[in-house]
Amino acid sequence: MDEANNNMYGEIEEIIDDIEKRFNQINKFSILDYPPYDHHFLKYDRNSKNIGLESTFRQRIEKEWLLLENKLPSSILVKSYEKRIDLMRTVMVGPLNTPYAHGLFIFDILFPRNYPNCPPRVHYHSYDLDLNEFLDPKGKVTLSLLEGGSFVTNWYCGVQGKWNPEKSNLLQVLTAIQTSILSTTRVNPSGREGYKKAFTLTCKGMIHMLRGPPMNFRDFVEGYFRTRAHSILLNYKKQMDDSDLMVNLFHELYRAFEQNGTYCKHHRLVDLPAEEKIKQLRVC
Repeated sequence: MDEANNNMYGEIEEIIDDIEKRFNQINKFSILDYPPYDHHFLKYDRNSKNIGLESTFRQRIEKEWLLLENKLPSSILVKSYEKRIDLMRTVMVGPLNTPYAHGLFIFDILFPRNYPNCPPRVHYHSYDLDLNEFLDPKGKVTLSLLEGGSFVTNWYCGVQGKWNPEKSNLLQVLTAIQTSILSTTRVNPSGREGYKKAFTLTCKGMIHMLRGPPMNFRDFVEGYFRTRAHSILLNYKKQMDDSDLMVNLFHELYRAFEQNGTYCKHHRLVDLPAEEKIKQLRVC
């Protein structure tokens, strides 16, 4: 840490505890025995014949596993399940330079019985937040160019934008969600107000996720926010205005990160009038 950072943050030593050690050992792709009981598609009536060792369905899923293991970007993590190969759960990081930056987004995935003739089904864990028109509070994943607007069917597979059983795969689905839906262009309404709404809802999602980390990703969520808290708070200060909503949300974020084990007192606002707090934020 250089002298300038010492002056800004003080002599801060973050202790590398068990949470951070587990976080540093997490793989982008892993196969567990069983899915979590809160998986959205857990009760889906799967066809047990499909999961046999010699089934064409299993062979296709194993190809998906291999592709994900070798090609997943570092900003997407996937869990698959040996006893339910038709299910997956994934978490992805919001891209930088968007209102979703530093946020985490959880999706449950189901491979239907006739996969890959039909595309996978995807459910978004929204925490009841209306993030944007393509990720609604009920968990539906859509895109405006879809005429039917049902699931991810016709928008992420090649030039034609249609699911192709011979060429399309889950990796294309995940990267398209991250780069197309979680992007600056996917903000409603457009402009500064739309950006601000998406930004504040992303921050609220962080708080919800820390209060109740999704199963299979608790270590990742806690470790991720332990290491990203300072960057998130600094970015928040750049977006601040003098509204009570944003000031109060800043305090909620601050408390959530401290409860998660990050030293944040150098970000704390003193007891000042709102306009003075904003001035303090601008120089911190």
